Amino acid sequence: MKLTAQQIQQLYTFTRQHYVEWYDLQSELVDHLANAIEQEWEQKPNRTFDEVLNNEFKKFGVFGFMDIVEERQKFLNKKYTRLIWSYYREFFGLPKIILTVALVFGVHTINHLFSNRDVFSTIVVSFFLISIAFTFKKRYNFKQKAKKTGVKWLFEDIMLNRVSLLLFLFPSMIINIFNAFRDKIGFYDGSLILGEIAFVLVGLLIFIQINIIPKRVAEDLAKTYPEYS
Repeated sequence: MKLTAQQIQQLYTFTRQHYVEWYDLQSELVDHLANAIEQEWEQKPNRTFDEVLNNEFKKFGVFGFMDIVEERQKFLNKKYTRLIWSYYREFFGLPKIILTVALVFGVHTINHLFSNRDVFSTIVVSFFLISIAFTFKKRYNFKQKAKKTGVKWLFEDIMLNRVSLLLFLFPSMIINIFNAFRDKIGFYDGSLILGEIAFVLVGLLIFIQINIIPKRVAEDLAKTYPEYS
């Protein structure tokens, strides 16, 4: 005995009611529940849909779907990290290593031309403010899309949360490292250049997370869930 379209929709509603708000994770749980209910009906066809559903839900334990949500978040966080580093490594091989070196040289040249103690801090703050603006724009776009479609995606939430954390932590770290050395050493000292290299490396990491990874995530989701497109 197969579930009807209405019963499948009830399963989606059931997962939402139990605090699973992301469509990609809802779909996995609905598939699991639907298969379990159909198998149960093969053995006990007289049982009602609600009876079998509640019985299957009890098998998830006291915390319901929370353990599944946590496991899925861990899995996607690891996948997201692998994606980031796979693209990040490309900047340390030809031809992108040339771009990386050029960026370091450009930051150092600007710092040298405007040899003022606040120049580097201004560059760092400006870059991160622009990055924050782009991140807020993407977050707004995702929220508008979710509002329009009624669907949220776990991978998108993880992606935005990770880049937001990065933007929150790194600006102050880079500026503090730079300021700790710049009054004690000459302009061409290697320790000073280290701060500029750190800025470029972190900047590339943020660029990858804001501009490259979202496209890859969208491609992956569209392949798995046609509804995403």
